[in-house]
Amino acid sequence: MKRNSLICLLLAATLATTGLTGCGTNTPATTENTTTAATTEAPIDTPKPDTHLHMDTTEFPDAFDFSDTEAIERMFDVCEIVDGARIEVQKRSKTIRIRAEVNETKFTLNVNLSGAAGHTKPYQIVTAAKLFWYCYPQMYARFAVKSSPTTITIKFENFGYEIASAGGSEVHIHDTWLQKNPQDFDCLTHELAHVLQGGWDGNYVPSYTDPETGNKDTYMIERFVDYCRYLYAYKGGYYNDMGWSLQTVSSENTYYKSVRMWVYLDYTYSTPDADIMKRIQEAVIAKKYGNEDWEPEGKAWAEIFKGTEAEGKTLTQLWDEYAAAPMAKLTTKPREQGGKSALLMSVPLRAALRERFKDVASYLKVN
Repeated sequence: MKRNSLICLLLAATLATTGLTGCGTNTPATTENTTTAATTEAPIDTPKPDTHLHMDTTEFPDAFDFSDTEAIERMFDVCEIVDGARIEVQKRSKTIRIRAEVNETKFTLNVNLSGAAGHTKPYQIVTAAKLFWYCYPQMYARFAVKSSPTTITIKFENFGYEIASAGGSEVHIHDTWLQKNPQDFDCLTHELAHVLQGGWDGNYVPSYTDPETGNKDTYMIERFVDYCRYLYAYKGGYYNDMGWSLQTVSSENTYYKSVRMWVYLDYTYSTPDADIMKRIQEAVIAKKYGNEDWEPEGKAWAEIFKGTEAEGKTLTQLWDEYAAAPMAKLTTKPREQGGKSALLMSVPLRAALRERFKDVASYLKVN
């Protein structure tokens, strides 16, 4: 056990009698296995999965005992991800509340189990809580606007809807989803990105209208959150990449269907001073452009690309450029869990993101 982890455990035990737990200050810890960030197209090292990229499910009970608050506080310890976390168990509402400060922003996560029927395993619920602290503050630091919430509630519910949804500051996940799909934790990353979108108005987003049916596809709503799901995946895609893939240019063969194209454009053209994806978020939130302005040759894209090396190019031209790039065709599925895909071996997308936006991930102790 690493010295930092031992300190966290000892401190958690000391604080347990107060009803709150925490570990240390907000100073990021140094780990033995760190990801080397790079902006070149050279392969990078990956932390070994057996160091911190999975949970030992045998350490968890079959169900939570809400009368044993000390045990629940211990299970929900997130010290290996972020320092200073404080945990409170609310027995009546079956809620675990976790608070911490990240990059001078105070976040609160409420994990509500009042609607659950026990299908989601305790270790999966704990993993979901850790995913929040890994993913949401990173996305928040880059994409938050004034209305973006810092208090989020994740509800596990045995209700009629499928998979998961988001509305306001709440994420809802069906109590059977992770039981049936035990690797799909990053469906929560997707929903947390929807929370940051703050309910984009479909009249002010990039959209595509089918000329034959007249149906309008507000494509960018889902493309944006799936972009986040890939690049901000929990613990570098340890769970995400085995079960969820960026489709290649042959299967998502238009700009309005493709998630990978936005990953390509962001990697190729975004800079800290000219962040394409952040500009899209801010323009849509402000309702700056109507659907017609977001047409491939429309004025919205001219403004979004201004000041980048994509300036002067239309969305159609950038699609053709992406479609011809090697990055458009490489597989995103690794051979083994925790490994690297052909895409990440060729193009260090996640490492480049951390290097480019250093303040976003500076708090993480697990890279």
